[in-house]
Amino acid sequence: MEKFTISTIYKTLIICCLGIFLTNCEGEDGAIGSSGNNGTDGINGTDGNNGTNGENGVGFDQLLKHGSIKLTFTGKRPDNNIAFTDSNTFEFTKNEDRLNILNIDQEYNHYEVARFLSAPGNQFQRAAVFLEFTVKNPETEEHSFEDFIFSINKYDVIFEDLAYLPLSNRGYSKDDEYISNFSITNYSYNAETNALSFSFSFDVDADSNITGHDLSIQGEVDVITVKRIIEDVVLPPPPIGKN
Repeated sequence: MEKFTISTIYKTLIICCLGIFLTNCEGEDGAIGSSGNNGTDGINGTDGNNGTNGENGVGFDQLLKHGSIKLTFTGKRPDNNIAFTDSNTFEFTKNEDRLNILNIDQEYNHYEVARFLSAPGNQFQRAAVFLEFTVKNPETEEHSFEDFIFSINKYDVIFEDLAYLPLSNRGYSKDDEYISNFSITNYSYNAETNALSFSFSFDVDADSNITGHDLSIQGEVDVITVKRIIEDVVLPPPPIGKN
């Protein structure tokens, strides 16, 4: 019994020593190998089908339906005397009295027409042209223009060098002494469609415009006017207690 116990202890010690010896004899890790080559990119997938078109957005059709006035200014810049020509089309209007109106009075047609450069707004967009004139005997070949007033509001000519010239808040009449070469041609008015068209031109003397040089203004009018069917009247106040 005693021999067996001592023998067992010897065997156990030998096994432990062998384990420690083998552990201490393990080899060291080798150097890290070089990285492998990157793989090739995969093939792009095919494009999907186009989606269906959405509905058209709300535009400015109501503001464009009554035609336009094209203006051309020709003159010289006040800073360097370089000649310039500037053209723009004013084609927006508002549904408002005195901006697109025709009054017929016996042998006269009286027009008041205005067009804006863009969608009109009280604060940000007020560039506009205003025309007021009267045609005597409009239905005959002997028609004549009794008056003509042209006004330009909040309009700037912007040049390529980013300088600008304000041609703003100024009105001209064909009877002004500083106006010359006034002309209206190709006048036409259709009583059934209210379509009005004509061309006009005049020159402004150098001392009477902001450029300091003679300024030529030309216009091509192609608009639809509206007729007023009642005169101004004063309506009685509503009964008390009723709106």
